[in-house]
Amino acid sequence: MASSTASRPRITASDRLGFTLFLALCLHAIVVLGVGFSPSEPSAREPLPTLDIIIANSRSAESVDNPDFLAQVDQVGGGNADDKARPSAPVSAPTPVDQKGLAERDQVELRKQQLAVNRLYFLTQQEADEQISQHRQQRDAESKSRQASEVEQRATRIARLQAEIRQMAVNYAKRPKTITLTASTRKAVEASYLASWVQKVEHTGNLNYPAEARTRNLDGRLRMSVWLNAAGEVLKTRITSSSGTTVLDEAAKRILRMAQPFAPFPDELRQRADQIVIIRTWDFKSNRFRTKSGVS
Repeated sequence: MASSTASRPRITASDRLGFTLFLALCLHAIVVLGVGFSPSEPSAREPLPTLDIIIANSRSAESVDNPDFLAQVDQVGGGNADDKARPSAPVSAPTPVDQKGLAERDQVELRKQQLAVNRLYFLTQQEADEQISQHRQQRDAESKSRQASEVEQRATRIARLQAEIRQMAVNYAKRPKTITLTASTRKAVEASYLASWVQKVEHTGNLNYPAEARTRNLDGRLRMSVWLNAAGEVLKTRITSSSGTTVLDEAAKRILRMAQPFAPFPDELRQRADQIVIIRTWDFKSNRFRTKSGVS
């Protein structure tokens, strides 16, 4: 029993691993060497036809018998090329929105512009006619509105000018009739009224000669215009040429106030004028006061 056990061969783990690798190599050799490739025979059947569909921008009245492409409307092709070519868009493809160098707001605006271009390109004939009609109606409405506005503005300007002309006519009709009494006045009635007025002013001035001018021996002359109405009332005064001394200028105004009231216009003078302007030279010299029609 012990001798039979000692004569049996001993199989180790390395022997089993080597045998397994040998079998694997044999199987790979059989697969690699046994499998081959050969060209297939061409099919006798015709390939399936392709279908091209495009969107046309215009419509033709006549129908097409043998079209090169399919579209939503009939369109007779044109051009000078011998071979047919698939139509392409007249604008470039949309620029990607997510690109560097564009802010978020700029990307939104760019996308809106791209959509507007796409909408314009893929506009059908019916939509184009409708938009053209809308643009014409809008243009006509704007033209009528502009014309109406111009007519209203013109009418407003005319009414304003008419109102100004009426006001000028009223002011001209209401203006007072004025006569200026100077040395060149020759009418007897004006001369008579002027003489009485001068006499009263000179009498008042000599009675009320300015004391300061008398004390300081001040001499001088001034030119003064006096406006009178028909009632003989002084409307206003203006010294057109000063004496150079405030004492004499103020004395002339005071003498005029003290000489009032003046006589009203005579009837003949009242018919000819509503106001008169008396222009005189007031002369203060050697404690004596007088008025003159001249400048010197």
